[in-house]
Amino acid sequence: MLATKTYTLRSGAKVKQPFNKTYIVALIAILLFVASGWLVLQNKGTLKLNELGTILKQLFTPTQSDAFNIHHTWKDYFSYLLTAEIREALLDTLRMSFVGSVVGSVLCLPFAILCSQNIVKTKWIYVPMRFIINLVRTMPTMVIAVIAVSLIGMGPLAGIIATSIFTFGIMTKMLYECIEALDMGPFEALQSCGANKTQAFFYSIFPQLLPTYIGYFVYNFEINVRTSVVLGYVGAGGLGVIIQANMDGLYTRSRVGAILMLIFVIVVILQAFTRWIRGKLQ
Repeated sequence: MLATKTYTLRSGAKVKQPFNKTYIVALIAILLFVASGWLVLQNKGTLKLNELGTILKQLFTPTQSDAFNIHHTWKDYFSYLLTAEIREALLDTLRMSFVGSVVGSVLCLPFAILCSQNIVKTKWIYVPMRFIINLVRTMPTMVIAVIAVSLIGMGPLAGIIATSIFTFGIMTKMLYECIEALDMGPFEALQSCGANKTQAFFYSIFPQLLPTYIGYFVYNFEINVRTSVVLGYVGAGGLGVIIQANMDGLYTRSRVGAILMLIFVIVVILQAFTRWIRGKLQ
């Protein structure tokens, strides 16, 4: 370890002051930031920042066109969100996200136990299980949705499969890491009294794990709501299908802005609900 100064104690022992690595970390961070900016500037020919204002105007301004006799007002802009088409698509998105979150969260629990080194001490069990979970987590949700659509056709079921697999991978990873950080004293005490591993887990580990488990479920549900919107682009149903259809039309892009505002409100409500749930669990 590098040192900058040496101090002599009253006992005569000499102590070296460790080198402060903060400056090195800060320098590396600055260099990475500069390198990232340089890479962006190298591709500045592909950036069309002047189009940003045009796109935002198309998204968040009611469409007006004398050539096509289109004169939408702000009332039309927001009343579109009250149509049956939007209601059904929003319900499909929420159902897809909720069912996928429930299925993935239920399936992850036994796999999280098998991945926990402090419960399953057999290496040839938890190591392959972790490999499988890491393999699942490397698959992008969009790719899973494309495969699901190709197997079962377009619709919310493909989105449910994609969100279930995504939730399963991330929940299993977070849960087994949480299990390995828990107090194993009650678990070992129950085993010493004659309980098997399953009984010891559900009477000692699961009560400690339950608040975290519910918190992770709510957190994944919030993520799945946003993800399911994107899944609509590959035919998984929900609001994403309507967004894609409106983006293809030059004079319907303002509807996309209205839908984005609706999604923003839904996400804000979910975040507030998540904070409330976590507060109650703590």
